[in-house]
Amino acid sequence: MRSLAATLFVLAGAAPAAAACEAFTGVIEAFNAGDEQKARAVAETAGTANCSANERTLVGRVAALAAFNRISTAVGNGGRLADHRQELEGLQKQYGGPWQVFDALGDLARERKDYEQAARLYQLALEDGSNETLTPDWMAPDEQYILRLDRLASEMRLAAPRPVQLSMRGGCKVSFRGVTIKKKSTPVRYVFGTADFTPEGEEAAKDLAGCLKAVKPATIKLIGHTDPVGSAEANYKLSLARAETLKAYLYQAGFAGTITTEGKGEDEPFKPDDATAYDTETLHQLDRRVEVDVDG
Repeated sequence: MRSLAATLFVLAGAAPAAAACEAFTGVIEAFNAGDEQKARAVAETAGTANCSANERTLVGRVAALAAFNRISTAVGNGGRLADHRQELEGLQKQYGGPWQVFDALGDLARERKDYEQAARLYQLALEDGSNETLTPDWMAPDEQYILRLDRLASEMRLAAPRPVQLSMRGGCKVSFRGVTIKKKSTPVRYVFGTADFTPEGEEAAKDLAGCLKAVKPATIKLIGHTDPVGSAEANYKLSLARAETLKAYLYQAGFAGTITTEGKGEDEPFKPDDATAYDTETLHQLDRRVEVDVDG
């Protein structure tokens, strides 16, 4: 697993052009000068300045990013991220972002094994980072980090004991800042040894159906996977049967595109970010999944 410093350390490469909003110009200047106190002070005045609502929000996010960079530096120098949890939560509450704060809080929730909360936070980081109005290009995650956030959000959903929605804000997406997420793992739960949904599984299937209605892909493939318990032949049949059950559900829920199915059995176990963080049963839970391959 990568170090926290490498995971968290994010710096703006350049400030955008000066805006009519004086507070925005001021907070950018304070940020570039590394003056966190001034950045926060400017953010406090943004509400009464001649700024739009989006500009006021962005002023706060730049101030939060100045604080985040200080925290990142401290962690990079050997500090514990957990020691900054309260401050990070305060930044989230006060400024509503930026995505770097959600990402860091996701890491902390993952450390605590609060996988439901971690899934929500990583998904919020992904969605927030793709908001081109409140996250301009110079603050945005790059392609590899977008893929990382999606991968961790998916992993946390699979590990969570309860279903977590595929979208935290607004409609579902499979493209973030031009980066297409072609394949997503969905934690549809089934009764042990069968292709029947558990109540939690039906809830997750309903969420997936809603997501697909928003995205409207022309074609999807459902790829079933199982854990290694049992024979390879039985697991192959079970993985295909579970994909078929989900296919039938999605059609019944109104999906208008074409669905194909495939079973992988136990042949392609899930590859977590850090396998040592899980016990055997949780690793098996990660293996038991249906991947949705969005073809078009």
